Amino acid sequence: MSLDNTNQHEIDDLEDQAKQMVSLLDKNAQHLSMRTLKKLEEGRAQAIRVHAQYQSGHVSNTDGTLSQFSHWADNHRLVSVSLIAVTVAVFLIISQSFMRSDTSDAFLLSAELPPEAFVDLGFEPSLNRIENI
Repeated sequence: MSLDNTNQHEIDDLEDQAKQMVSLLDKNAQHLSMRTLKKLEEGRAQAIRVHAQYQSGHVSNTDGTLSQFSHWADNHRLVSVSLIAVTVAVFLIISQSFMRSDTSDAFLLSAELPPEAFVDLGFEPSLNRIENI
C-alpha cells in the first residue's frame, strides 16, 4: 500500500455525503411555498451581487440604516489618522484654555496695581499723563 497525499478515499466519502445532502435538499424543496422560494431567490441574487462587489474591490452595503454615514469607515488609515488629529486638537484647545485662565489670574494677583484699576476706564489716562515737575 503506497502513501498518497491526496487521501482519495476521504475525498470520495465527502463527495458521497455532499450528494446525499443535495438529494435531501432537492426532495424537501418540493414542499416549499412560493413566498419562501421567492425569498430564497432574492437572497441568492443579493449574495451574488455582494460576492461580485467583493471580487471587484468595491463593497457598499446600501441596505443598512447606518451604511450611508459609515461607508468611509472601511478605510482604517483614514479613521485612525482622523481620530489622532481630533484627539490632538481637543488636547490643545483644552490645555490652551487652562493656560489662559491660569495666566490671567496669576497676572492680576501678581500685578502692582489693584484689580479694580484694570477695570476702571479713567485710571489708564492718568498713568499715561506726563506730569511736569
